[in-house]
Amino acid sequence: MSILNINDLALKLVAKDFSGDHKPNNAGPTKTSRALAIIHLAAHDAYAKITGKLNPQLKTLPNLPEGIGNNEATGNAALVSAGIYAAEQLYPDFVQFISTETAQLNVGVDSGALNYGKQVAVAWLNARKNDNSDLPYLDSNYSLEPGRHRPDPVNPNQMTLGRTWGLVKPFVLCNVVTDAPLCKQPDLDSEKYALAFDEVIECGKSDITQRNDDFRRKAVIGIFWGYDGANLLGTPPRLYNQVVLEIPEFKALPNSGKIKLLTAINVAMADAGIAAWHWKYVYDFWRPIVGIREAEAGWGPSPGQDSDGNALPAEGDGNILRGKKGDPFWLPLGAPKSNPITKPVNNFTPNFPAYPSGHATFGSACFEVAAALLCKTPEEIFVNFVSDEFNGKTTDNTGAVRPRYEVTFTLREAIEENKISRIYLGVHWIFDATGGEIVGKAIAHKVVDAFK
Repeated sequence: MSILNINDLALKLVAKDFSGDHKPNNAGPTKTSRALAIIHLAAHDAYAKITGKLNPQLKTLPNLPEGIGNNEATGNAALVSAGIYAAEQLYPDFVQFISTETAQLNVGVDSGALNYGKQVAVAWLNARKNDNSDLPYLDSNYSLEPGRHRPDPVNPNQMTLGRTWGLVKPFVLCNVVTDAPLCKQPDLDSEKYALAFDEVIECGKSDITQRNDDFRRKAVIGIFWGYDGANLLGTPPRLYNQVVLEIPEFKALPNSGKIKLLTAINVAMADAGIAAWHWKYVYDFWRPIVGIREAEAGWGPSPGQDSDGNALPAEGDGNILRGKKGDPFWLPLGAPKSNPITKPVNNFTPNFPAYPSGHATFGSACFEVAAALLCKTPEEIFVNFVSDEFNGKTTDNTGAVRPRYEVTFTLREAIEENKISRIYLGVHWIFDATGGEIVGKAIAHKVVDAFK
């Protein structure tokens, strides 16, 4: 029994939470990342307190009972107990599944270690009880102003998700604004916006798979890094955990090193979700499907007025600040609606503002922390990986099985492809991706310092 058992349980719970018609206990990547962080922190601190091999992250842990051992076996027993109890509280719909999955983990284990692990989990759950994670999570408070986030026109009843998540208390960051700063997205009449417009209208449109090999490769990258809350797949924090588990240097770590690294990446992603969603609703920036469809005069919500504040004339007018002509019928390739319950079903644009990209923030935070704690740069770490989006079992939105696809990349390439994947799906602008990486890197520095 080890942290790998708890991590495996947690990732299975994320997938089950997004299975069938089940209403998730932890909806969206933000709540998922919070749950994963708490489970790993409880396990980490139970082991740390007993063995003394790691520094506990919670300063108000219960005292060790008299007579409890301080060896590796006792530490692991408490770790497993803490992780299981935290998982039961955070995923209450799956208590029976958790019991079945973990039935053999605590056989013959000292009851003192099990009880102490549970006490540590309770301490962590209590520490997060009033962290604002229970604030209203869905609303329809949309603005009709140019550049502001509005529903995916393919899904007009879409509610926006996570407006209050930026108010959640971070795990490591002291203040999102000062610890993970982000400048405003480009103005609608800027060259940066025009270039981003040009890129996504071509690279992210829905007929990408009907075009040349380069565009088909981009479609594969977009889907490979998906995990957009799809049936049986869950959300991106699960994907990034899976990548880290396949790093050879991670596999070679001693038990204490694995515990520290897995806990650190999940804490980093929890704070990444809080920071990204804070900035998303500060800037409330529209997604490509709205920006491209409403770029021309008369197509916006205000009659006779172009929605982006500057109609984009056709190419050849000599004005580089205007980009390509908009298209009121444009559709993105879309976030993959994999393993659909009913077939066929449309791919979609996620229901929260574009800037910065959550994928880019989560992925950058996770992989930068992993590399740093392995005492390497992201360029020095190679991974062989099969995404669940291309595992030979997952189906596309029509029900057709996608083939199995194994790829080798460095963590630097993972950071780059993960962030650019969202442009190739047509759900983000390039500055969303670069903005997310900036925030993710800032978070990684703070988390690495916390886990030294």
